[in-house]
Amino acid sequence: MSNNLLNRKWLVVFLQVVAWVVFFSLPFLLRPNGPQQNTNKTDTSSWISRYYVINNLFWVLLFYLNAMVLVPRIFNRKRFATFVLVHFALFMVYIGIGWVNNALFRDSKHFYWSGHILFTFFVFLFMLATSTAVRMGIDWVRAEKLADEKINENLKTELTLLRSQVSPHFMFNVLNNMVALARKKSDLLEPSLMKFSSLMRY
Repeated sequence: MSNNLLNRKWLVVFLQVVAWVVFFSLPFLLRPNGPQQNTNKTDTSSWISRYYVINNLFWVLLFYLNAMVLVPRIFNRKRFATFVLVHFALFMVYIGIGWVNNALFRDSKHFYWSGHILFTFFVFLFMLATSTAVRMGIDWVRAEKLADEKINENLKTELTLLRSQVSPHFMFNVLNNMVALARKKSDLLEPSLMKFSSLMRY
C-alpha cells in the first residue's frame, strides 16, 4: 500500500502542496480578530508581507535541505554532533535574516529578540522533526521494498534450481533405475518409490 502511494509521484507532490498551503495559512487562521493598534498600517502590512515571503522560503529550503541532504549524508551516518552544529548554524542564519529583514523593510528600530527567538525555536524544531520523520519514513519504505524484491529474487532462484533438478533427463534416469530394481525384484524399489514420490510432491 505504502509503496503504491510512493510510486504515484503526482499524489506525493499534491500532498506536499496541500501540507505547505495549510502550514502557510496558519498565521492567518490563528491570528486574533480584535482591533489593530498599529498607527502605520501601510508600513506594517508591507513589512509583514515581505517578512512572510522570506520566512516561508526559509522554511521550505530548511525542510528539503534537511530531508534531502542533511539526514541521508550526516544523520544516517551517525554524525550527530555535525548534524546538531549544522542546524544550530541554520538557526542563527534564520535569526540574522529576521534582523536584516526588520532593519531593511521596517522603520522600527526595535527588534524583539526574546519573542522572535523563542517562537522561531519551536517552529524550527517542528520543521526539523517533521522533515526528519518524513525522510526516515521514505527510507524505511524503500528498505522494505528492497527487502521484498530480494525475497522475490531468492524465491525465483530457488524455483529455477528446483526446475533444473526436476528435468526430463533426471526423471528418465530415476525411472530407468526403478525399472532395473523391479527386474531384479530388489527390496530397494519400494523405498526408492517413496523417496521419488516425496520429491515430486515437494
